[in-house]
Amino acid sequence: MFATAFGAFNGTSWENLCQLVFKRKYGVDGYQHIPVSPGDYGLEGYTSETGYGFQCYCPEKQYSRSELYEKQRNKITEDINKLRDNKDDLVDILGSVKIKNWVFVTPELASNALLRHARKKEKEVSAAKLPHVADDFRILLHDAEHYLLEIRQIQSTQGEALDFFSVSPKLEDLTDPPEEYEANLRRKSVARLEPKRGAPSYDRLLETLVGNTLKNFVEADNFLHGIEKSAPLLHARLIALINEYENEVREKAILWYGSAEELTSHVSNGLIARIVHDLQPAFNQTSASQVARHIMARWLAICQLDYE
Repeated sequence: MFATAFGAFNGTSWENLCQLVFKRKYGVDGYQHIPVSPGDYGLEGYTSETGYGFQCYCPEKQYSRSELYEKQRNKITEDINKLRDNKDDLVDILGSVKIKNWVFVTPELASNALLRHARKKEKEVSAAKLPHVADDFRILLHDAEHYLLEIRQIQSTQGEALDFFSVSPKLEDLTDPPEEYEANLRRKSVARLEPKRGAPSYDRLLETLVGNTLKNFVEADNFLHGIEKSAPLLHARLIALINEYENEVREKAILWYGSAEELTSHVSNGLIARIVHDLQPAFNQTSASQVARHIMARWLAICQLDYE
């Protein structure tokens, strides 16, 4: 996922958004989407009236500036080469239209060195004298802010909450020794079972609670990774929700006057309710409870939720 001021995107979701933007902004200029199937010709759409051609690119993740530049530079090279190598197919698709401005649309631009690379590729294309390219061919580099109004209008029309990720949402890394996490879970299980201390079954209940919570903690990251693989955008929204709720949890723990188990139940129920409210219909009560069970174990292990 690549985080932007408009939300987190992957290649597919960025292209889908761009297509809506192009249709809205360039519809009067005869915008035509070019589906990838059965071939990728270095163009994802064009305007029949003004000769604009569009190619979208979204990084897979947050790269360093130098890495992002290399990715974007290579993508421009690859797709400009397609514009040349697939000239016969493109003439059939474009008809009498000649591409005057080839627009590379990406969430953010890594470096002004991309402009120098674009000028180099312009000269190569012009030298090739392609039948579907205008004599005054230019490469334009557009980031998301070129389409700020259209993106916000589309998100508002679709009823989407606006996201303002400055970096891709992620959970805190697990850097401590495993035995420290297990010790935290045992200490907190003792606190949660305080009302049952002295009961004949106390030792058995304690070991069961420690074992169950430890199991949920160990499984938590793989569980969330499964969501990320099947629904990366939903995963980004879920992690952003968890991170924000975590800030509230820290304050709740400071101000709480009830028992440890009452606080744990209160936080868990609140997380379930937040997930169902903000992420429906993707999550229902049952699937939200699965998330909460794993996140609660993680918070208890790494002390994001504490009773002291």
